[in-house]
Amino acid sequence: MSAATSTNLQPKQQVLKLIEIVSVVFSLIYTWTYIQGHSWCFIFGGLGALGFVYLCWLKRIYAESALQLFYVGFAIYGYLNTSDGWLVLHHTWWENIPYLITAILGTALLGFGLKRFSNAAAPFLDAFTTVFSLVATVLMVNFIHENWGYWIVIDAVSALLYLKRKLYFGAVLFVIYFFLAIYGFING
Repeated sequence: MSAATSTNLQPKQQVLKLIEIVSVVFSLIYTWTYIQGHSWCFIFGGLGALGFVYLCWLKRIYAESALQLFYVGFAIYGYLNTSDGWLVLHHTWWENIPYLITAILGTALLGFGLKRFSNAAAPFLDAFTTVFSLVATVLMVNFIHENWGYWIVIDAVSALLYLKRKLYFGAVLFVIYFFLAIYGFING
């Protein structure tokens, strides 16, 4: 690699790191303000997700990239859903069984699809975090408290996935999310 090529790569890498850092900060603001019950939290959630759409695509975490795109839509839905107030609901664990079955089947299908039809770097981890995150997000934007239990597991797995793909700031974000999810579960 020539010195000119090496120099040209440096600004692009710096821009990608900046996008990652800004996305992490916006995502943290979103989660903390969600726990506090502020409807404007969804604005930060949507903006943080936009940055991760791009980064995950570049790192070949395709399902995660699509998930981040869904988060943008869920952020809009969540914001609009708070127009009538913010009422937290509780589900029994029995009421979660359909969500769990759906997520397990969806993970298997997406994982096999990613393995067979793409060059995804970690097809089953990618599928797990994506499908379970969709389920947890549906619960979250509908203010069902048990979403935090899902997020505790998802965030631990996501931290490993991001670490494997060298998205270090994203990995740190998911470690912080892990602890915020525990806090939300206990105090939400």
